[in-house]
Amino acid sequence: MALRRRMLLLGSTGVLTMLAGCSGVSSVLDSTGESPPHWVTVYLGDREETHDVTVTVRDSDDETLFEQSYQLSDGNEADEDATFPASTDPETVVVTVDGTRFERDWPGFETEQLPCDGPNTSGIEVYIENTDGRPGIRIEPDCQSVGESR
Repeated sequence: MALRRRMLLLGSTGVLTMLAGCSGVSSVLDSTGESPPHWVTVYLGDREETHDVTVTVRDSDDETLFEQSYQLSDGNEADEDATFPASTDPETVVVTVDGTRFERDWPGFETEQLPCDGPNTSGIEVYIENTDGRPGIRIEPDCQSVGESR
C-alpha cells in the first residue's frame, strides 16, 4: 500500500512539474526544496559615462517583485546576480536611465535560451548603452547553474 501511494505521489508530482513548466513557473527545486531565485545583472556599456539606473520587475498584477537603483560609473560598472524569489511570475521589466523609462516583457519560453534546463535558474542581463548621445538598454535572458557564482 505504501509503495502504491508513493508511485501515485511521484506520478502526480511529475504532472504538476510539467504543468508548472508550461506556465512559466520554475519547476526546479534547490537543495532546501525551494524554487531557486530569478536574478538580475546590470552592466554599464560605456565606462566613460555615469548613469542613474533603476530596474523594476513586476508581475501580471503590476506588483513589484524586484526593484533596485544603481549609480553606474567607471568605478561601479556592474551589479551582478541580484535575486528575487522564483515563486513569483515576472512579466514586465522597467528600466529607468537618467529619467528615461524603458519597458520590456520579461523574456519567456519564446526565447531560445529559456526555459532553463536542469538545476538552472533564469535571469536577465541589462546592458546600459549609449545610442547617439541618448541612453538605451539591451536585455538578454540567461540561465545560471544553481550555486554558480559569476
